[in-house]
Amino acid sequence: MQNYSLQTPKSRRREPLTITATTAAVFVVVLISQPQFFATERWLTFTLSIVVFAVLANWTPLLREGTRVQWGVLGLQTLAALGVVISSNLFFLAPMLTFITVSEAQLILPQRAAYVFAALLAMGLGALFAWGTDWSAGVQAGLGYAAGYVFIVAFTQIAQREERARDQLELAHQQLREYAAQVERLATVRERNRIAREVHDSLGHYLTALNVQLEIAAKLHETDPTRAREASGRARELVAEGLREARRSVAALRASPLDDRPLAQALGALVDNTRDANLTITFEQTGVVRALSPEIETVLYRAAQEALTNIRKHSRATQVVAQLNFDADTVRLWVRDNGAGRAAARDGVGLSGLRERVLAVGGKMWAQNYRDGGFAIEVIVPSGAHNE
Repeated sequence: MQNYSLQTPKSRRREPLTITATTAAVFVVVLISQPQFFATERWLTFTLSIVVFAVLANWTPLLREGTRVQWGVLGLQTLAALGVVISSNLFFLAPMLTFITVSEAQLILPQRAAYVFAALLAMGLGALFAWGTDWSAGVQAGLGYAAGYVFIVAFTQIAQREERARDQLELAHQQLREYAAQVERLATVRERNRIAREVHDSLGHYLTALNVQLEIAAKLHETDPTRAREASGRARELVAEGLREARRSVAALRASPLDDRPLAQALGALVDNTRDANLTITFEQTGVVRALSPEIETVLYRAAQEALTNIRKHSRATQVVAQLNFDADTVRLWVRDNGAGRAAARDGVGLSGLRERVLAVGGKMWAQNYRDGGFAIEVIVPSGAHNE
């Protein structure tokens, strides 16, 4: 699973139009309010300072965050703003540009450093006004701009929190999309595994039984034509049943293989389809029979089907015992043969799929060889937990 970490940048690129419009507004207000100012020699310094400020104010957020270069550019931006104030002959609106600088400082400097920066800038402006006019005007200007900086700092911090909240929401949406994609992939894998189990459990059994009947017919064709015809007839029945099962699997993979029959009757039919002259199968049912959910019945039926199919294909057994026992809270299916046992230590495709089925309904499964010969499959599933 992908790991996510929230990394909200301290500075964001503001719209260049906002900063440019602010500086242009200051320039226009000075031009309208003091037209005689542009007849003096200071208009060139004023114009250059305001242009440099606009360029640096737009450039500062684009630099790599938290670097000395960015801090240096912020310092130059502050000097340009003070240059606008001085060259405008302390025009009362010129210091408005420093509000942009204070906001930038809140975004790119550590918090304490940003507070100190705003305080020093307010004191510097107060000193400039005190030097240009008198100390009383300087104090009023310093306090007034300090109050404005407090508002700018608070507004900037609120905007930062809102931006972080949007980032967190975007991150949550990204995680949700990733989780949804993972769930979809997992559902696809589970559906593929389920289809594979259905195909193996249904068609595999019928094809194995069909092969047995065809072998019997081929061997007895000349020596015992009557039994050969019976085997051929049984083979045709198995083909028909296999086709019906295949159609059910394709049309509705959720269809129950029991065909609405009681579990014991369906298992009895399964045993009859598997036994022959060389294989004796005994089926026993004990305990108080109770209604089971379709899931549980399907698991038990598929377990018996897988066990009998493997016995036919691999075990070379002559005797099989199958038991279905109803206990108080569980149902136990046990199938054992007297064949050669299992050579491989790991489960094959069929047993792996069966084990998944059993675990999916909260059951347990064992598949093992016996010391005195033979192989057994035991499945225990809850009888009532999935039937409520």
